[in-house]
Amino acid sequence: MIPLVDTHIHLDAPELQGTGINLLAEARRRRIDTFVVPGVQFSGWQRLVDLAEQATGVYAAPGLHPAYAGQWSVQAAQQLRVLVNHPGVVAIGEIGLDGAVGPPMSEQEQLLREQLQIAISAGLPVLLHARRATGPLLDILRELEIGNKVGGIWHGFSGSLQVAQQLVQLGFKIGVGPILLRGNARKLPQAVSALPASALVLETDLPDMAETPGTLLDVACKVAELRGISLATVAQITTENAGRLFKF
Repeated sequence: MIPLVDTHIHLDAPELQGTGINLLAEARRRRIDTFVVPGVQFSGWQRLVDLAEQATGVYAAPGLHPAYAGQWSVQAAQQLRVLVNHPGVVAIGEIGLDGAVGPPMSEQEQLLREQLQIAISAGLPVLLHARRATGPLLDILRELEIGNKVGGIWHGFSGSLQVAQQLVQLGFKIGVGPILLRGNARKLPQAVSALPASALVLETDLPDMAETPGTLLDVACKVAELRGISLATVAQITTENAGRLFKF
C-alpha cells in the first residue's frame, strides 16, 4: 500500500503543547507520511513554516480562520503574500465562513475575498472551512471561479450528496475525515459512496476530530468499505488526488 496523505492536521495546535511533530513517527508506522498543516491565527503562521522546514513530508497552508477575522491587517496581508513563495507552502487555509463564531459575516466575507485573491495570485489551492454558511460560501466560490482557477478542498465535509456534487462541479475536492466513522453519520457515507473517486481526499483534523494521526487509516478503511474497493486502492486514489492538487 502506498502511503496516505493527511490533508488537514493541526500539528501546531496549542493543545499539543509543541509536541505535534512527535506524532509523525506513529503516523509513519501506520503508512501516513505526508501532512498538510493549515493556519488558524496570524501569530501561528511562522510556526507552520518552521514545521515544514523541520520535518520531511510536512507542508504548510497559512491562512486566517474566519473566527479570527479581526486579526486581519495590512501587515497580515503582506506576510501572507510573502509566505506563499516559501517552498514548503502548498495552499492557503484554513479560510472560509463561520456562522457560529467570530466577527460579523460581512467582516468574514471581506477577509475571505482578500485571501482568495492572494491564492489566485499565487496559484495556490485553498482549504475551506464552512459552518452554518454553506450557501454564502458556495456563492462566493462561484462568483470568483476559485475551483477553476486554483481548486481546493472543502475541509471536514459533512453535508449532503447534492452539495458535494455542486462542489465537485465547481472544481473542489471533498475532505473526508473522522465524521465518517460516527455511527450516526448518514449524509457523508452516501456522498463518499457516490462521488467520483477523483473528488476524495482524507484528513484527520487532529486534534479537534482525532486524537492520533492513525485515525486517518481508519477513515481510509471506511472509504474502502463504502465503495467496495481495497484499502490499497483508496490509498492510491486519495494520495494521487492530493498530490495533483498540492503539487508534491
